Amino acid sequence: MFFSVLLFHPFFVIIHNAEVCARAAHAAADTDSRFNRVNTLEKTEQKSGGRGPAGIVKRIFGSFRDGSAEEFFSDMRWIFGYTKKYKWFVVIQILFGVLSASLSLVSAIISKYAIDIVINRKIGSLWLLIAAVAASAVAGLVFSSLQSRVSAKIALRVNNDMRAELFDKLMRADWQGVKKFQSGDILNRLNGDTQTAASIAISWIPSVIVTGFSFASSFVTILFYNVPMAFIALLSAPFLVVVSRGLMKKSRLFHRLVLEKESALMSFETETFCNYDTVKSLGAARAGAGAAEAYGERFRCKQEECKTASLDNNLFLIRANILLTVSSYIVSFATFGYCLSLIWHGAISYGTMTFFLQQRARITAGFSSFIKLVPQLLNSAVSAHRVRELSDLPPEPQAETPEQAAELASRPLSLRLTNIDFRYSDDAAVKPVLTRSSFSAEPGEIIAVIGASGQGKTTLLRLILGLIRPEGGLAELVDDSGRAHTVSAEHRRLFSYVPQGNTVFSGTIAENLRIVRPEASDEELTAALDAACALRFVTRMGGIDACIGEKGHGISEGQAQRLAIARAILRDAPILLLDEATSGLDIETEQLIIRNIIAKGSSFNRSCGAKKTCIVATHRPSILALCDKIFRVQDAKITLVSAEEAENYFKGAQ
Repeated sequence: MFFSVLLFHPFFVIIHNAEVCARAAHAAADTDSRFNRVNTLEKTEQKSGGRGPAGIVKRIFGSFRDGSAEEFFSDMRWIFGYTKKYKWFVVIQILFGVLSASLSLVSAIISKYAIDIVINRKIGSLWLLIAAVAASAVAGLVFSSLQSRVSAKIALRVNNDMRAELFDKLMRADWQGVKKFQSGDILNRLNGDTQTAASIAISWIPSVIVTGFSFASSFVTILFYNVPMAFIALLSAPFLVVVSRGLMKKSRLFHRLVLEKESALMSFETETFCNYDTVKSLGAARAGAGAAEAYGERFRCKQEECKTASLDNNLFLIRANILLTVSSYIVSFATFGYCLSLIWHGAISYGTMTFFLQQRARITAGFSSFIKLVPQLLNSAVSAHRVRELSDLPPEPQAETPEQAAELASRPLSLRLTNIDFRYSDDAAVKPVLTRSSFSAEPGEIIAVIGASGQGKTTLLRLILGLIRPEGGLAELVDDSGRAHTVSAEHRRLFSYVPQGNTVFSGTIAENLRIVRPEASDEELTAALDAACALRFVTRMGGIDACIGEKGHGISEGQAQRLAIARAILRDAPILLLDEATSGLDIETEQLIIRNIIAKGSSFNRSCGAKKTCIVATHRPSILALCDKIFRVQDAKITLVSAEEAENYFKGAQ
């Protein structure tokens, strides 16, 4: 019965702690205090059945009812899915580990006989035993080194695979789903949490098997020599079982809190350096400035929160280690006293006593390691769940196959949005961005979209791109045969898009342009730059191989916009979308670029003879004279207006 408790208790703890951590997550939404979170958890635990055996059973069955245990096992299945994928590497680790543990035990047994030979001065076979000890030690070192090398290779491979799969899923995930997470939090999950999950995926099962083998082999060996000694060596096991429940619960809580604080700090750092110019311009980076003091204080507060959480976790681990070490010392003294008694009565030799003490330490260490494997698994479940929250984001819906969408590029396309309703929240109380609105664009048309900031111009372009989907109404592309195609992610290849702001990446100008068409020739790059009125300044910089820094460091905002427009022209898509893409240009350059697009639209479209459709969201009236149609976005409505109405709108806005 005792061994049954030892064997199955950690897994009951897993189920219980899965429930505990689910409740902790809900408690965290109500308070930022780590101590209040623990207190709330403990009160919840008491209400759910207390700490006795009946309470444990009640909470275990309760965890299946509320889904927390199912969630934990789902996370574990996800982790061990990678274990199954690399099962042969895991088997190799197990073999190396078992061989290393076996050689260590053999070395200890040989050492026992060597000590007895020396004490009894029977040196006839001493050198043979010394050679055997040395050989087993060397072999053990070789196997442990091979195990370490194989483990490192597998860990890197699994981690890279897990990160690559998550990265690919994020690239294909629904835009609104990804936008619910801060960029720093995503980076923390993509790097730190995947590393934790990957490590457990390839090391946990080998650790359990090797630790169990080491524990069992030492226990059986001592049992062979002296039965009472074997059970004395297990004296610390009941104590470890009792304290493990509380230790594992709090360990998981502290680990989760540390991850949350690290994610918050990384999000703050990422946002700061992504907007470094803005931070500098606001004076937030200058010592002594009011903004600097406030901004620096925010950073230090987040640092302090992260430090406090880490130190609390460290203090908890120190206290737990002291508790476990003291129990180990007590058992060590008891074992040592029993060995002295046996020697005093001549029941064992000095070599046997040394062997007993050595193997007692291995049994205690093995059992302690086995107990620690459970919180490791629980902590990895936290990381696995955080990774799965990203990997389980719904993918963008695809109305057509990539091949079907590609065929449309060779045909003239009309764009129609009919009776569109959209809001960014599922909450019906949130004000809609667009209601019962319609929009249309025909091949070769130049269309302006005007309206005040925040009215929904960018939202309209996102609907056109299929980044977001309307709650009601239809967003469609209509080909020359009259067939309608619901806009989806696969149709994005039919658009060239220049968003607001600086969208230039670090690297050469050629690399920036070839993001959309890696196979484009230097001549095609030059033609696109010329059409975007960017060729002159690019030539002055040294040509298309000139380097620019992150977010266009080294060039002006207007130059960055022209490079982005050149990239969109090079993409050679039937429909060009410009979202305030000329705001950094003077009026003359803006009009010249639009005229170039009009004049060269058909020559840039290699697939069909139809001219490109160009949709421009703008705050400036200078482009209106070049447009075929003008739509105004105002009060959640899209309205077709005349040139005169548009001019009056801009006059009223001034």
